Amino acid sequence: METFGQRLRILRMKKGLTQTQLAEGICTPSMLSQVEGDKARPSYHILTKLAEKLEIPVDELIGNLEMNMVLVSEYKLAKGILASGEYAAALPLIKNVIERNNGKLDFFMIRYDYGFCLLQLHQLQEAEETFQLLLDYANSNQGSPVMAVRVLHMLGQVELKRKRYQIAEHYLSKGLAQLEAYEIRDVHLQCSLLLALGEVQQKAGGLKQAVATLQRAVPLFEEREDLQGLGALYMKLAKSSHEDGEYEQAADFAQRATWCYEAVNDREEKVVLELRLAVIQREKGNYDKAVEGLQKAAEEFRGMKREEDAGVAMTELGRTYLASGRLDLAEEACQSARVLLPTVHVYQAWVARTLAGIAKVRGQQAVAEKYLRQATDCFKLTECQVEYEETMHELACWYDVNHDCQSALRTMKEMWMTGRKEKERWEVVL
Repeated sequence: METFGQRLRILRMKKGLTQTQLAEGICTPSMLSQVEGDKARPSYHILTKLAEKLEIPVDELIGNLEMNMVLVSEYKLAKGILASGEYAAALPLIKNVIERNNGKLDFFMIRYDYGFCLLQLHQLQEAEETFQLLLDYANSNQGSPVMAVRVLHMLGQVELKRKRYQIAEHYLSKGLAQLEAYEIRDVHLQCSLLLALGEVQQKAGGLKQAVATLQRAVPLFEEREDLQGLGALYMKLAKSSHEDGEYEQAADFAQRATWCYEAVNDREEKVVLELRLAVIQREKGNYDKAVEGLQKAAEEFRGMKREEDAGVAMTELGRTYLASGRLDLAEEACQSARVLLPTVHVYQAWVARTLAGIAKVRGQQAVAEKYLRQATDCFKLTECQVEYEETMHELACWYDVNHDCQSALRTMKEMWMTGRKEKERWEVVL
């Protein structure tokens, strides 16, 4: 097979040009001599100038070579943009590489990157189709077991975004089983699968199962000596344990996460952990400790210009004051949180729910109803189905206590209809 240098020399000679004549205004004759001798590669700029002087298209100059430099250059550029998180900019570049690839670039990797971009841009149908194509390829003679596991991981992520948790769990569990069956030693991939599976189980309500899955990843992060990752893992364990009502276990995991972040001197994550520890103290009934921790977290977040996180801390502070019966302080904290948080945010719903609780204690029926309605609307907008249903149930009970049976029935019916539509929307498969 002729090299690029050989092809350039033949095309130059056909044009009747010497190396000096062809190089004039483009590069030095010495440089051109090195290119023709395949001792140097021209830049894309030089390549286009050479093609222009030879009066041929760039593609013809490149010809059917072992390495299509232009295409490789485009793919490297796309990979760089992808690595920076600019998925919308990377997508058309990768699509162009796929369309122009003549078989010299890796079929699997290009399409894998394409599917990953689609996933990040929430173009889930096309992402699923791309990964299903790659799964067929991975299971063919041209593929490999590790390719199949990587694709199963991505298919699990697609279904996680769709909130089809049972299907997501199927793909992720299958990927982990294949890693074990083929004795594939890929710690990074195994960690990614376990973290994704734990998240799926947590969102599906299997909190104990999620904790067990995430604990399997602990020795893997220790093996990698990844203290940052281990801290994030302990945070996830603390969150799942907390939601499961295992407050002592949650506090233990949160403390371990704190040690990890102290070791890597990550102040921001350490404050996030201190906030979670304060919330756990509230759940255990230690209101004064919780207030102290939440006030400190809110102050530190403000100092770091992290207003949204400060708003979360103030919301939790309001909930703590309400739980301890300090209504004026609870209302003041909630009003501060409202200003700090974005307009549409799950914690705006918690602010409204807390204000409803304050109004209930004060016997302000109309105000309580107004805030409960605000909370349900916000939970619905932020797609927090469990919290939405809990708040709707609370609203229905409030109507019932106040002898408004028609409103209570209407609220329960609305909740049931919304839940039914949600299941139909995400096509829950049993």
